[in-house]
Amino acid sequence: MVANYLKTARRNLAKHKLYSVLNTIGLSTGIAFCLLIYLYIRDEHNFDRFHTNADRIYRLESAMYFNELAAKGEYPYNLTNVQASVAPLVKELIPEAEYATRMVQTPAVVQCNGKVFNEDITSVDADFFRMFSFPPLRGTTTGIFRLSTEAVITQAMAVKYFGDEDPVGKTIRITGDSQNEYNISAVIQTPPPNSSLAFGIVVPLESQPWLKAHLGHWGVFRYTTFVQLRKGADRQAFITKLNKILAQHMGETLKQFEERLNAPEGEKAFQYLAIPLADIHFRTAFKRTHKVSDPQFSWVLGGIALLILVIACINYISLALTSSSGRRREVGIRKVVGAARAQLIAQFYIESVLLALCSMVLGIAMAALFLPSFNEFTSKEIRFMNIEWPLLAAFALGLATILGIVAGSYPALYLSRIRPGPILKSTRFGARAAGFINPLVVFQFALSFFLVFSSVVMLRQMNYVAHKDLGYDPEMVVVVATQSFKEEDATRTADQLMAALEKTPGVMLTARASNSFNRGRSVYGAELYRVDPGYIPTLGLELTQGRNFDASNAADKNKTIIVNEALVKANGWKNPLAENFEGSRVIGVVKDYHFRSLEYPIEPVVLTMEASEFEFPRHVLVRISAQDVPGTLEKIRKAWNEIVPDKPFEYSFLEEDVGNQYASYHRWTAIMSFSTGFAILIACLGLFGIAGFNASRRVSEIGIRKVFGAGLMSIFVLLNRQYLLFVCIAFAIAVPCSVYMMDQWLANFKFRIT
Repeated sequence: MVANYLKTARRNLAKHKLYSVLNTIGLSTGIAFCLLIYLYIRDEHNFDRFHTNADRIYRLESAMYFNELAAKGEYPYNLTNVQASVAPLVKELIPEAEYATRMVQTPAVVQCNGKVFNEDITSVDADFFRMFSFPPLRGTTTGIFRLSTEAVITQAMAVKYFGDEDPVGKTIRITGDSQNEYNISAVIQTPPPNSSLAFGIVVPLESQPWLKAHLGHWGVFRYTTFVQLRKGADRQAFITKLNKILAQHMGETLKQFEERLNAPEGEKAFQYLAIPLADIHFRTAFKRTHKVSDPQFSWVLGGIALLILVIACINYISLALTSSSGRRREVGIRKVVGAARAQLIAQFYIESVLLALCSMVLGIAMAALFLPSFNEFTSKEIRFMNIEWPLLAAFALGLATILGIVAGSYPALYLSRIRPGPILKSTRFGARAAGFINPLVVFQFALSFFLVFSSVVMLRQMNYVAHKDLGYDPEMVVVVATQSFKEEDATRTADQLMAALEKTPGVMLTARASNSFNRGRSVYGAELYRVDPGYIPTLGLELTQGRNFDASNAADKNKTIIVNEALVKANGWKNPLAENFEGSRVIGVVKDYHFRSLEYPIEPVVLTMEASEFEFPRHVLVRISAQDVPGTLEKIRKAWNEIVPDKPFEYSFLEEDVGNQYASYHRWTAIMSFSTGFAILIACLGLFGIAGFNASRRVSEIGIRKVFGAGLMSIFVLLNRQYLLFVCIAFAIAVPCSVYMMDQWLANFKFRIT
């Protein structure tokens, strides 16, 4: 019986080639999208779960309550790292803690085998290798870091520095906050793409000179800290003990925090948290520390895939019902010779599922074809060779079967219920089907319009971001990192480079800064940047009151600052030049500028020339002429190599750095655009099929109209006016929904289109 059904289904699909091809393309596209989204969501939710003890590992965070954040309607707790003393105290005083490790990443210059690279060096405690599952490929991590001169590198770093040689036992020189030689004790597996922890070179934290200075200093939050609890330990009990013990050690520092933060009743001014390792990938408040993803992206992608699937299913139903008039005699004859309704339903279901299974095979091939582009859009590294094929096959098979049953349900139930007599005699069969098809077509186009409208809004917002006046001029500004990690070294490098470039053709202005933008140090509710007098003219900032810094005025290097209008407004100053901010005298006010992305409001900024432990010239900003840019860059490179021959020359354009803030939004805009294109393609394929079948049924009518003098245009209007009406109705339905959804999306931006 089943074999007969399959044979009949195969013959019917082969007989109605156009119907089969249109449906196969639509369904396979929908399945391909769903498979890609499945791989994306699975990768997102598998982050950090590959560690053997992932369910017992937690990241410690210190949360401070800020009234300013609460007033803006934002999450009131500003999450930070913890202090250096937390990890050893946790291991010593809290029985639930089995292991604890601190983790700090700092920039450094690495020299090895005559090669020089800029790298981020990761400093950890020895428990790091007991907690996390990064297996050694060469050497061993057992008992590692008994010596402060040991280092561990990843396989990627081993290939980069040593090629095919065995690195174990070899030496590398690292110049950062200090200069040390390390012996490589082990090569470990490179962290996979779905690891929140990314590193290349790991050294013992005990080898870093600043660690001792920070121990017992409860005001320095620099250390990312992980704790592994013992089996059966209660997380909440651990957090309670953690806060109680550390409150005793913080003493006066905690009281100062509470007084300054002034949290409302019922809120804790300061507290420690323990966040499960598997959850930190979605901790959007910690964007600067680890790989973080907004969980809403998974919902958005899932919604897009579902919309495309719905459009494909509507196509199937519409085409099946439209073409069903061609099979009415078959159904009528089968009923006359004794076919039961259940047999006819089974026949149509088998045809539908068979078509869906064929579409599944094509969909898997399409998913494999589009996977590299999908990875590029979503910044993933998903590979088919790393996929759990049984799960993927089960998902694809289940999806195709459900899709076939759902899409084939209405045609099967509709055709099988009609009596033989009306089926064989009636000429109004197609008209009755149209009562169901027409709403489906309207709904299908409403979904397509929704995607079109959303894509247009996203593109307009990205265009607005690209052309918005930021309050400064980032074009033709080259950002050169000094690659120095101490005040005296950084200052010397910056001074020598700026002096060398002073008379270089193509170089217009130079300045030095602790950071070019978006990376100021947060102090007392403001972003602090250490700069020099060249900073304001180089970036094209506008002074609205007061004056710029003066390098010849020694007083400007101590306790004098320039602030922005946002800080003046926040403090309610009428005459800012007569004011002091945290002990520093205000000598100038710059017009507000967007030093952060347009997602955020313009916040208070403080510019200072005063030296400190944390603020030294990390970057030199060079404004160059638009003429002969490659030649000017080569001159800057030459000057750098003469001044710092042992460090590689690295630079970026400030305009690109600004644009990188919106990389995720550009990706999602591109995804929406491509999804919209596919949705429209599927919808048009369905409409093409429906229009074609409808036209074929009206051949006689068209012939008679032409005999009586009807022209091409009148025939065109006759055949298409109902579809124009459908489009207008779909547009009216889609626009309000799109406006609401896009208004929610635009709410992410403090500066946005209307």
